[in-house]
Amino acid sequence: MDLTNVLKVDLTPAQVVVSFLIAFALAFLWATVYRKTHSGIAYTRSFFFTLLLIPSIVAMVMMAIGSNVALSLGLVGSLSVIRFRTVIKDPKDMAFLFLAIGIGLCCGANAWMVAVIGTVSVSLIAILMAKVGHDKAGSADYILIFRSDQSDPWEKINQEAQSLLSWKQLRGATDINQGKDFEYTYSVRLGSQATPEKLVSQLGNGVIRQVTLITPENHLEL
Repeated sequence: MDLTNVLKVDLTPAQVVVSFLIAFALAFLWATVYRKTHSGIAYTRSFFFTLLLIPSIVAMVMMAIGSNVALSLGLVGSLSVIRFRTVIKDPKDMAFLFLAIGIGLCCGANAWMVAVIGTVSVSLIAILMAKVGHDKAGSADYILIFRSDQSDPWEKINQEAQSLLSWKQLRGATDINQGKDFEYTYSVRLGSQATPEKLVSQLGNGVIRQVTLITPENHLEL
C-alpha cells in the first residue's frame, strides 16, 4: 500500500516550519500571560511548560491528519488510552488549556491569522481583567478566627476596628472552656483602605485575643 495516498500530506516544509514557529510564539505569549495574571496557589512551572508544548503538539497532529478521515479515526482510537489525570484546581486554568489547544488547531490548519488575532485578543482581555481585579473579585474575603470570654464580643470591639470591614458574617462559635471561653469564626471582607495587618492589630487590642486571619486557598497570592 502506498502510504503517500493514505496520508495525503500536501504541506510544504516551509509551511510546516512556519506553523511550528507561530504555534510556539503564540504559546509563549499565552503562557506568559498565565504566569503574569495567575492569582491562585496551583501555579507550577510544569503547567507553564505544558502551555508551551500543547500548541506545537496539536499543530503537529493536525498537520498529520490533514483531511484524511481514516487517519483521524485511527488516531482518536490510539489516543483513547491516554487519560489526563492532573486535577485542575482553578477553573481559569482550563480556559488557558483550551486556548492552547485552539492555538495548535489553528496553526495546524494554516489559519495563522485567526491564531494570531485570537491569541492577542484573548490575552489583552485576560490582562485587562487582572488589572481591574475581575479575576480576583473575592480576593478581599478572609476567614477571621478569634477567642473571647464574651458571649457577644463583636459589639464590644472598638469602632475603628469595625470600620475596617465592609462585610462580615458569623460562620461558627465553639465553646472552648465550658462557657468561660469561646472561639468565633467569621467570613469578613476588608474595606478599601484596610490591610490584614491593620485589622489584626486593631482587633487584638480589644476584648478578643488569639486573632487569626486566613486567606481562602483560591485567593492566595504568590
